[in-house]
Amino acid sequence: MNLIQIIISPIITLIIITLIPKDKKRIIENISTLSSILILIQTIYLHIDNNHQIKAITLLFSSNTETNNITITTHQLCIDTLSTSLIILTSILILTSILISKKTIYHTHKKLFICLFTITITLFLTLTTSSLIIFYIMFESSIIPLIIIIGLWGSRKEKTRATYYFLLYTIIGSLPLFITILIINNKLGTFNTTTLQNIEIHTHTQQQLFIGLFLAFAIKTPLIPWHSWLPLAHVEAPAIGSVLLAGILLKLGTYGFIRFTTPILTNLSKYTSPIIIIISILSIWLASINSLRQNDIKRIIAYSSIAHM
Repeated sequence: MNLIQIIISPIITLIIITLIPKDKKRIIENISTLSSILILIQTIYLHIDNNHQIKAITLLFSSNTETNNITITTHQLCIDTLSTSLIILTSILILTSILISKKTIYHTHKKLFICLFTITITLFLTLTTSSLIIFYIMFESSIIPLIIIIGLWGSRKEKTRATYYFLLYTIIGSLPLFITILIINNKLGTFNTTTLQNIEIHTHTQQQLFIGLFLAFAIKTPLIPWHSWLPLAHVEAPAIGSVLLAGILLKLGTYGFIRFTTPILTNLSKYTSPIIIIISILSIWLASINSLRQNDIKRIIAYSSIAHM
């Protein structure tokens, strides 16, 4: 099973759904369901078939880069068991969202399925790229369909406020990551994480990069006190939005720490780990206490999700 096939499958489904007239509701539902099942089978097969190969499993768009007289082979798309596990999780939750939409969403199913498969495509690319700039574009693009889902299908009064709040926090969280990527390209001349891991980065530059990456991923995870966007977005989102938010999108922040911050800034990550552990423990305590005092099931899920992450 090739990685490119798994990425192409939701793209083909998205094109087919877009071309089908919106009044053909049953056909759109059936195609979406069958396609999501097929994608799930493909991702499970990829994970099982390559599970014994812990390092780079499927490598695409390879190139050689010379750094300090050493030739480094870089890959724009690559996966390991962490990526395949999260891709399987994405496939399971997209299928779940399609199935529960039949009972929870009562209008404009075509737009909903377009949003769901757009999220699938962006998440698959986010989880398989080793390029920081592609990761940033896909990382932010995955938020847009979810904002549309909250704005169009949210059932409560403050859904518009939640949409703007979510969008504002997303933009604020994006700025540190974007600035960090620009600094990396300006000072180190590459976006590729494989190359960055083999470059000796000056201590001052490491500190600059760490602050930017930490703030961006802490807001996305979210760690307390950067969490206030999540409860409102959870409460105002429809059931599908809550599933995608808690199940997939919160994982991207932690994935960013594991995939980019730790490998690129290994020594600084070890040095600052006690501070991050303290913040994480405080987040568990405060989020758990907050979830205990809620009387709204969605707020309970929101705060418990923070504690889990």
